[in-house]
Amino acid sequence: MRYNYSFISLLGRVSDVNTYSFDRAAGFYDATRGLPDDVRDAVADALAAELKERGTCLEIGVGTGRIALPLHERGVQLVGADIAPAMLERLVSNAGGRRPFPLLLADATRLPVVAGSVGAVLASHVLHLLANWQGAVDEAVRVLRKGGALFVDFGGGVAAPWSEPTEQVMHRLGVSTERPGTRRPADVANYLGDRAQVRTLPPVSMTVERTLGQDVDEWQRQVHAWTWRYSPERMHEVCVEVRAWAAAEGWPLDRPVALERTIQCWVFQIGQ
Repeated sequence: MRYNYSFISLLGRVSDVNTYSFDRAAGFYDATRGLPDDVRDAVADALAAELKERGTCLEIGVGTGRIALPLHERGVQLVGADIAPAMLERLVSNAGGRRPFPLLLADATRLPVVAGSVGAVLASHVLHLLANWQGAVDEAVRVLRKGGALFVDFGGGVAAPWSEPTEQVMHRLGVSTERPGTRRPADVANYLGDRAQVRTLPPVSMTVERTLGQDVDEWQRQVHAWTWRYSPERMHEVCVEVRAWAAAEGWPLDRPVALERTIQCWVFQIGQ
């Protein structure tokens, strides 16, 4: 497979844009964000069917290769970009110790990529982490060839029976689960306006089993990016209060609930 070597492999300069770096999460990212094999394969098959004929696809926020490596296995020509060196190192490790495709250490809002050089840009669970998500969308449009497309999975958790009351506890303690960017496809569609046509890929559904105890444990360990702006002491206080709420309500921390989750990819086709 031939790559466009106008890309800069692991040499892109990271800007000082205020955004999340997942270096601290590299060691546990796959365990906490991974998909069951059948769901991973369904998502990869749907994306590969769209991407294989578009030439080079750039994934921003490529991370540990959660999405990119299954696409690579399906013959999609890829370049990955991420702001976190530890995540890119984990991707290489996940690929067997060898770099499977060109990688860029770069901010999604300032990519060291030639304008009009890729057929698709993929952003999976990225735009909600970027305060300047508009800048990332602008960069995607800049690097896309005429007729290229931006593929976005906006992510988003599934509300559990305890979500509302525990968020009330957090609010009382000055803690918010809000992210700095956007999870709303309408925001991107409105921002692009008549520059893009919008459609969706077929959704992939899955059932997730969770307990309140699992959530409290992850909040305590600050697994999720929204927790990183708070001190360990503050998150410990939150967890103590949530456990007290659960005890008062008679909600066992180990009671499992089945949650239905839908994985949905939006396609923003840039004007022909």
